Amino acid sequence: MVEKPEPEKLDYDAHPVFKTVPEETNNKNLGFFEIIAQAFCLVFQLQRGKGLKRATDLLESNPKSVIAAGILSMIIFFLICFTASQLAIKYLTN
Repeated sequence: MVEKPEPEKLDYDAHPVFKTVPEETNNKNLGFFEIIAQAFCLVFQLQRGKGLKRATDLLESNPKSVIAAGILSMIIFFLICFTASQLAIKYLTN
């Protein structure tokens, strides 16, 4: 009879930065200014490990504030694109 070797312990973290962030249980919603800061982090892809861990934890338990930050980041991105295109049109037509 052939015995199967036991599988080694696998890491199932979605992002390598999670290994360096201490575990915190903070499931309360993001505040107003935290939502705005999270939106700018999403737009410019600037995210500390602690913020990324908290956002993914909130997505699992209470995603309302993270979804609001995502919608706000889309609005900010489209406003930046619209403003840049309007400025380019204005300066190219003069």
